[in-house]
Amino acid sequence: MGFNSETASEAGKKSRRGKAKYSSELREKLSDLTNDLIDTIDVSSLSQSERIALLRILATYTIPRLKHEQLEQVETKQFEVHIIK
Repeated sequence: MGFNSETASEAGKKSRRGKAKYSSELREKLSDLTNDLIDTIDVSSLSQSERIALLRILATYTIPRLKHEQLEQVETKQFEVHIIK
């Protein structure tokens, strides 16, 4: 029995792997813990290098990563505009 587009689609819908039961709870608890820890950090007592390190760590989680895209070579075309009155 080979796969075609219909049977492959049906097979993809029937997952034997169950849904993650604790992922939403775990994420919520980790988020709360992280927020509490960040609130307890006294940023003014940190050195300049420690502040930069903290900023680099936090930026990886707060700023979305940009996907590396290669720029396509766009052919530029020269044209002239003639105004007709």
